[in-house]
Amino acid sequence: MTLGHTEPEDIPLILNDLPRTGGLKVKLGSPNDEATLRVVMDLGYRRLFLDTNQGWSQVDQALRIIDLVGAENVLGIEQPFPKDRWDLHEQLKDRTDVPVFADESVQGMADLERAPTAFDGVNLKLMKCGGLDRALEMSVRARELGLQVMLGSMSESSLGCGAMAALAGIAHILDLDGPWLIANDPFVGMGVQHGRIFVEGTLGSGIELRLPDELDFRPIGV
Repeated sequence: MTLGHTEPEDIPLILNDLPRTGGLKVKLGSPNDEATLRVVMDLGYRRLFLDTNQGWSQVDQALRIIDLVGAENVLGIEQPFPKDRWDLHEQLKDRTDVPVFADESVQGMADLERAPTAFDGVNLKLMKCGGLDRALEMSVRARELGLQVMLGSMSESSLGCGAMAALAGIAHILDLDGPWLIANDPFVGMGVQHGRIFVEGTLGSGIELRLPDELDFRPIGV
């Protein structure tokens, strides 16, 4: 599950509303980074996945945050620097044992092939890959290259996340929490049990359209 950018004082309420999973992704890259992490750590132990969304510009920033959390408590750190700064990611990879994951830096197979020089893992998203066949191809190749595979999501419904869940067996980490981060999911079928995401339907992807009386489609715009 993901904790987005928010004021530190609002974190307890937000986390209380999210299903509890074994790991928590924390969005960083703001002036509140250290305050946010201190609040999260005070609320109870779980390993953290740090997602900076290209928000840092210096390797020492990343190392300072890793020291604050404790390397043993960090599942990984995702895209800490701008997508074209492969040099900074390579330096960080060489200076920490915490896995460094690519997101924006890897857009296709050509990027994936060079990823092991600067990254330990890659976040693959269905909407970024362009389909399940390409996501599977990239997942297989990533593992052949020695990279960890995270299956991620955009701000999307259960439909996309449930489809990507079909590849869960090839992944090291699942980040398919899109349905919990939107308020208007027109589909049902995903859940969390004992800290793990599951798909409960039995047909196709396991995802179904909500019943008509549960849907609230309204025209917008002109």
